[in-house]
Amino acid sequence: MLLIDITTFKPEDSVELFKRWEVGDKASTKGLKVVSQWFDAGGGRVITLFDVETVKDYVIYNFPFTDLCEVDVFPVIEAGEFKEFASKCMENLRNMRNLPENTAP
Repeated sequence: MLLIDITTFKPEDSVELFKRWEVGDKASTKGLKVVSQWFDAGGGRVITLFDVETVKDYVIYNFPFTDLCEVDVFPVIEAGEFKEFASKCMENLRNMRNLPENTAP
């Protein structure tokens, strides 16, 4: 599962945050991979794309930072995969609309 994490932190917490991050990188969970990561050029934010086996893997990785940061996290899907999924949903909807009345989908 892909998760986007937008982490916001105060500049004065940067040193402590980066110390914990170095330790966390070495002790990261087996079910979590950092796909890519971007730092806001203005400072104070990090955007990370994770590939996780379970949400628990993400929580284990992220827990040491929760007292220093505000984190917004949400699942994402790649555009091509979403387009294929949406196409199938639209086809199913069209098929349902063409069913004779009193017929269960």
